[in-house]
Amino acid sequence: MMRFLSLKFSRLYRCSKFLLVAGLFVIVLMNTHSLLASFQRNELTDRRFVGLNKCPACFGTSWCRKFMNGQVSFETWGRLRFLDFFNVKNVYFAQYGEPREGTRRVVLKRLGSNQELADIDQKICKRATGRPRCDLIQSMYKTEFARLNGDVRLLTPEVVEGWSDLVHCPSQRLLDRVVRRYAETKDSGSFLLKNLKDTERMQLLMTLAFNPEPLVLQSFPSDEGWPFAKYLGACGRMVAENYVGEELWSFYNAPWEKRLDLAKQLMDIAEQLTNNDFDFALYLLDVSFDNFAVGPRDGKVIVVDAENVIVADKRLIKQNKPENYDVWYESRAEECDKETCLSFSKDILCSRVTVDHNYYAVCQNLLSRHATWRGATGGLLHDPPADVVSSGVLEALLDECAKPTRQYGRFQAAKDLRDYLTQHTQPSNSGLR
Repeated sequence: MMRFLSLKFSRLYRCSKFLLVAGLFVIVLMNTHSLLASFQRNELTDRRFVGLNKCPACFGTSWCRKFMNGQVSFETWGRLRFLDFFNVKNVYFAQYGEPREGTRRVVLKRLGSNQELADIDQKICKRATGRPRCDLIQSMYKTEFARLNGDVRLLTPEVVEGWSDLVHCPSQRLLDRVVRRYAETKDSGSFLLKNLKDTERMQLLMTLAFNPEPLVLQSFPSDEGWPFAKYLGACGRMVAENYVGEELWSFYNAPWEKRLDLAKQLMDIAEQLTNNDFDFALYLLDVSFDNFAVGPRDGKVIVVDAENVIVADKRLIKQNKPENYDVWYESRAEECDKETCLSFSKDILCSRVTVDHNYYAVCQNLLSRHATWRGATGGLLHDPPADVVSSGVLEALLDECAKPTRQYGRFQAAKDLRDYLTQHTQPSNSGLR
């Protein structure tokens, strides 16, 4: 009976596979003309395609000249529009060229799915006219995005608090930093809102509300040592970021020494974002193998998806002294039936000085045996060498970091784990276990 069932499922699988291939073949045949046209034209020079026609309900215009001049073009597969059906996140790879510098790879993002972009259009229209469809450009001037006109001096917490994760609990110091480093204006460097044009203010607020990733990259730039991808510019509803390298998942089965080095860097990122000289704690709320990438030359790990990042101002917390502000907060690991599960309270992250969330997120979702991704279990440090297994030290540290057994155990485990990884990624100590 079991043999009969296995043969039946095997035939069903082969039949399904054949139908899928046949379906794709039919789609290609039906779209032959459009396919040829796609390879011949550069759609990134089309104002409507990049969403420039929707400005100021967009993310910026600093790179529009490069787009319109044809300096940015999709790589081969990115030119096939029928493949957009599978590209739910609207993330593309492209080539950017400068006459004297040659070409380099960049990442283009619409910062949301087609449905999410349509939803924000409807919200703008409903708030302005009460109808789901409208003249988007005119309606923008009747929304909260236009509330801060030239008479408003500063972007203040009470105006934007809760609009997105970046400003779930904003301090004035953080907002001044966001405005001062805003890259979609020619006169950046001032924290005064009145120095921005009306359209620039609306684009800033639109980005802050819809997907603040560009503002995270601008406010905490890679040039200053922050572990984020470099922001390049925007045109309409298309944002350009520096291409870092292959996603972390590509290194899941890399040699043990390489995975140890990547694990060390991930723990260093958790530490840097938690404790730094600026007293800003940046908590990663979405931690998965897809949200990190590794540089091909320097092997450096970088955060490439910064949409869900809470920024807590430790100086403000110490100043306001909310209840239990100086009590260490230990995140509680909870079981769930999904991949990349994290349990946290945004309000607590915003009201405590000492928090272990980033260590918890990295250990739970990336490093330890509790991590699962794309059906694989065991985490980045799966299948360690026999001598590492026999010592039991690494497994114990990972377990305590992911699911501590004693109060505040994760804080010590994270420190000890960083020390362990540092020792075992140094050539002189490579023989130690």
